[in-house]
Amino acid sequence: MDNEAKNEILVAIQNISVKIDIMQEQVAKIPEMQKEIAKIPQMQEDIAQMQKEIAKIPQMQEDILQMQQDIRNISRSVAVIEHERGDKLKALFDAFTTNTQKIENQEENIKFCEKKLENHDTEIDFLLNKVQVQGL
Repeated sequence: MDNEAKNEILVAIQNISVKIDIMQEQVAKIPEMQKEIAKIPQMQEDIAQMQKEIAKIPQMQEDILQMQQDIRNISRSVAVIEHERGDKLKALFDAFTTNTQKIENQEENIKFCEKKLENHDTEIDFLLNKVQVQGL
């Protein structure tokens, strides 16, 4: 065999050796790849669950829009109630103030009448005493 053929054979053996080393590295990675492959069914289940949740989003958006509309309606109702109650409360307080003034006026009248009654009692006692003194 000539040297050129020997060199070609050595180069071929060296190439095969490199390829074997690469294959051995790849074979060493197979268990790790198998672990990752084993995760695929769970990932598929997770994806299916996510798709179910994503499918709920349009209904959730509709629900949110409905809630916003309900809140606006409630706000309007509260505004109407506050307006109506405000007017009624104002009227109630006005009536309360008027009644308080009337009561105060009546108390003054009662005090006036009580003073007059006391004066009359005093005058009657005086007159009775005068009549008794003259009648004796």
